[in-house]
Amino acid sequence: MRKGKIVQVLIGLLLVAALVLIPMACKAPVAPPVAPPVAPPAEVAPPAEVAPPAEVAPPVEAPPVVEIKPFRGLADVPEIENKRPIHIGLEVGGSAELQIPYIEAFAEKTGVPVTYEMLAHGVQYPKFNTELIAGTGTYDIIYVETSFTSEWSPYLWNVEDLAEKYDINGIAGLHMDLEGHHPTQLRCASDRAGDLKGLSYYTYQQAMFVRQDVLDDPTEKAVFLERYGYELGVPTTYEQVYDQGEFFTRKKGELLKGEPLEWDLFGLSLMAGRLEINDEISTMIWGKGGHWATLVRDEAGNPKEFVITKKDKEALKWALETYESLVQWCSPACKTGWWDVCSAQFSEGYTIMQPNMYISLDQWCGTVEELVPGAELKLYPCINGTGYVGSFYQAVTLDSKNPEASYWMMRYISSAECQREMGEGGWSSVRTDFYRDPKYQAEEWRRLVGMRGRACLETWDNYLTPEVVADIFWFNSSAAGKIYDVQRTPCHEVAIGVRSVDSAVEEITALTIELQTKFGILPIREEF
Repeated sequence: MRKGKIVQVLIGLLLVAALVLIPMACKAPVAPPVAPPVAPPAEVAPPAEVAPPAEVAPPVEAPPVVEIKPFRGLADVPEIENKRPIHIGLEVGGSAELQIPYIEAFAEKTGVPVTYEMLAHGVQYPKFNTELIAGTGTYDIIYVETSFTSEWSPYLWNVEDLAEKYDINGIAGLHMDLEGHHPTQLRCASDRAGDLKGLSYYTYQQAMFVRQDVLDDPTEKAVFLERYGYELGVPTTYEQVYDQGEFFTRKKGELLKGEPLEWDLFGLSLMAGRLEINDEISTMIWGKGGHWATLVRDEAGNPKEFVITKKDKEALKWALETYESLVQWCSPACKTGWWDVCSAQFSEGYTIMQPNMYISLDQWCGTVEELVPGAELKLYPCINGTGYVGSFYQAVTLDSKNPEASYWMMRYISSAECQREMGEGGWSSVRTDFYRDPKYQAEEWRRLVGMRGRACLETWDNYLTPEVVADIFWFNSSAAGKIYDVQRTPCHEVAIGVRSVDSAVEEITALTIELQTKFGILPIREEF
């Protein structure tokens, strides 16, 4: 019984197993899970050929810094290769004679023969003008009155071009030396485009010359105050110049500083003679804010034209009327003389004031301190701070056969050494490093250097600055020499009373327009 039951249990287990296993066996076989396909890696370009590293140039050594030594004078003139002789045109008079020893020293040092020719200033313009235009090559160096610069510019070397070609230190060496010149004087020697055409050696800047001892005298001051109602002193207006001219014009035997005069005394001296009267008129016109012709610039600042404005004509008319009124307080000799008569009269004590005189004549006029007991000369800027401005400068002609030697001759005459030696002897130097030297502010240098230096620097620093000078007609007109010459006669004729002021203004205006139109470059017109 037990055995049968065991068998039944086993049979039951087998049936259960069959029921489970048979359906499973009938199902499709299930594949094992497969990982998703992996994309083949992208083709990697073969590494590009790497260029070999460029050869690195060895570091360039900076050129050695060459120290530019200041050019002082003759010892610094280098060996000159071109030994052809040079010929120089000089102004006759002290301006020429004082240069001759330096010219001779230059010739000896360099081995370059140097000849020279002296010309009176009145014939300088026509003589040089003819030689330059004709291209004769007669002169290697000429002296130029700065108002002729723009006219002669096409026939002269630019100084910087010469420096670049011949200077051992190049343009930088030239510029170092030019720091010793006042910018106003450099502009005077530059043309309308601003190109420097020469190096100045002598200035004729105008100043006011007065007998300071007379202006300070208590007796004279008391009488003047009572008569005119204001203090006697250095005049600041032309009305005061007129008053003092009248006050000090006295006859022989009348008193001056309490002492009887031994000669007729004149309050003023003016250069009413024909030759350079228009320089004084220029001073007066500029002081009034006018010009012979006003320079008009375009929006970029370039010179465009000249216009003789209503203001210019009014300033000219005022200047001529004022000048004519002052002549009555001058010696009759002034009507035919110029700076020579004026300076001689001042030095002898025959006049008290020269309102507009060339500063280079201070040495002659200063002898009044030896010739007249108690006399004292002092110099001041002209009324309104103006004063005919400019200089004489040496310039190298384009047709020079030896521009190398000519350049160094020009550099030497304008050098610190040369100008100092001349200046200590009373020369009218152009170098401001000379005038500003503390040595010459001492009383012992008052007559030779101090007064002149102070008057020049005050004028150039404060009134006739480079910017002001850059707009002056004379330094922009390429017909200036011709116009300058024809303006003299009408001014002179007004001064001596043989022509009306209105007639002179009309003629000067017409001649200026005619000559500028015919010989100038910039157009010109009159404002009505």
